[in-house]
Amino acid sequence: MRAHLNSPIPEPLRIPLLTDAAKARPSSLPVVCVGTFDGVHRGHQQAIAVARRHADRLQAPLWILSFHPHPRTVVNPGHAPRLLTLPDERAALFQRYGADGVVIQHFDAAFAALSADEFFRDVVAGALQARMLVAGADFRFGRGRQGDSEWLRGRSGQLPDGVEIVELLEDVPGHKIGSAEIRNALMDNAFDRAIELLGHPYPVTGEVVPGLRKGREIGYPTWNLALPQVKLPPPVGVYAGWTFRQTPRPGMAYYGSNPTFGGQAPRLEINILAGSAEERSPRHPTECFWLTEFIRPEVAFADPAELIRQLADDERTVRRRLGV
Repeated sequence: MRAHLNSPIPEPLRIPLLTDAAKARPSSLPVVCVGTFDGVHRGHQQAIAVARRHADRLQAPLWILSFHPHPRTVVNPGHAPRLLTLPDERAALFQRYGADGVVIQHFDAAFAALSADEFFRDVVAGALQARMLVAGADFRFGRGRQGDSEWLRGRSGQLPDGVEIVELLEDVPGHKIGSAEIRNALMDNAFDRAIELLGHPYPVTGEVVPGLRKGREIGYPTWNLALPQVKLPPPVGVYAGWTFRQTPRPGMAYYGSNPTFGGQAPRLEINILAGSAEERSPRHPTECFWLTEFIRPEVAFADPAELIRQLADDERTVRRRLGV
């Protein structure tokens, strides 16, 4: 399934991780939508849309409160997941879906030790001065996960415009969309299924690292991105996708170990298909590419000439799929 973009996803925001949420206090009292939101999938988007409607009705800004690292990294490190979205990726998606501001709260042992009362009083009502809180029905918070949707409903009168709990979105009747299923889809090489549940392309951000320069030699120069360990990589193979700047740039990407040239640590190699040489070059020490569609699995070719013929065919496919 292709991921159609109605509007460009902004280039990821290079925001600090805010250990003091008061630093990000808005100029007028906000509607706050809270959750970990890993993936910012279709279920998360439903909660954000509800919060956006309330913000518009109240003529208030919409702020999203999220957390990094993933809370399970601290409270249950043996079961901490690899992330679908790094903080910058999440911030860009929040912006796409209507947020006026983002607070990504550093989640550590001290923050995990806050009681539900302390979290609500000191962070939601205190530092952020929320006039209204919106959360998904599965949101848990506070020491020992003592806070839940019923707990929040009981505190609705403590905020000027109350609390709204958004029921979880079902993909099919009885089946709720969740980040764990999307991770499983990616690990099972079911990229199309992951994109269907996400409702947007899969972002991959990594450090720009030197490559083997084989792409330049064969006419397909690439960015080479090394993914952080905490990021869940896409399935190995070739993809169509975009980099988003002032003008979206289409690209052909490959994630894998490059077995045709002897192998290396897995990385994402990206060949930008439009723009000047400068516009096709990386701009930052870390870059992001948004994968929209899986094209084919990895192949170890007998020689560079065979690879070049396949890359030409891949480029035609990518251009057709992206409409460029």
